[in-house]
Amino acid sequence: MRKFYPTGQEFEIDPVCEMKVDPKNPPFQVVHKGRTYYFCSEVCKHLFERIPDQYVRIEEDKV
Repeated sequence: MRKFYPTGQEFEIDPVCEMKVDPKNPPFQVVHKGRTYYFCSEVCKHLFERIPDQYVRIEEDKV
């Protein structure tokens, strides 16, 4: 989920903890079903990898 901020900088939202992640320099990322997801930590990345459809569904419900 891409967000824009007043500074003009673009961020992605970690689908697990909802923190802002800079997609140009992400600490962790995973490609799931052709889409890249960005994560703030290895813990969030591992949680997503265990049950990705749970987090993808949560993100889709927010849209």
